[in-house]
Amino acid sequence: MLHKKILFFSFLFISFNLLSQTISNQEIKNLAFNIIKESKNSVFITIDSLGKPTSRIMDHHIINKNFDIYLVTNPFSRKVTHLRLNSSISINFQSPDGENYVSINGKGILIDDINLKIKYWKNEWTPFYNNIDTDCVLIQIIPQSLELVSLSNDIIGDPKTWKPKTIIIDD
Repeated sequence: MLHKKILFFSFLFISFNLLSQTISNQEIKNLAFNIIKESKNSVFITIDSLGKPTSRIMDHHIINKNFDIYLVTNPFSRKVTHLRLNSSISINFQSPDGENYVSINGKGILIDDINLKIKYWKNEWTPFYNNIDTDCVLIQIIPQSLELVSLSNDIIGDPKTWKPKTIIIDD
C-alpha cells in the first residue's frame, strides 16, 4: 500500500512539474501581474555600500501589465543612498493566501520630477508626505527578470534545485 501511495504522489509531482513547464511566458506574466496587484505589500531589497542586501516592507503601485511598478520614499532614506550607489534591486510579492509569489530582479531608478510623481501617485501614500514636491521621491522598478511560483496554478520550481519558473523581461 505504501508503494502505491509513493507512486501516486510521484505521479502527481511529475504531472505538476510537466504542467508548469508548458506554460507560456505571456501566461506567466499574466499570473505575475495578478499576484502583484493582489499583494498587500512587497519586500524591496537594495544593496548597501558594503555590498550587503538590505530589505524592507514597502507599499507598491503597479500601473499596468508591462510591470511598471513604483514605490515612494523619503529622499533621505537609506534606500535612496543605496540606489545612488548601486541601482540593482530585487522586489518580492506574495499572494494574500500565501500560495503564490513573484520575485522581480532589475534596477531601481529614482524619480524626483513633480509631474511624474503626480502621474504615478497612489492615494494611499498621501498621509505620509506633506509636500509631494519636496518630501518624497519615486522609485521606478525596471524589471530584468521575473520568477514565479504559483501552487494554486500548479507552477512549481525545478524538482531538484527548486529554481522557480523564470523569464527575462524585454525592455
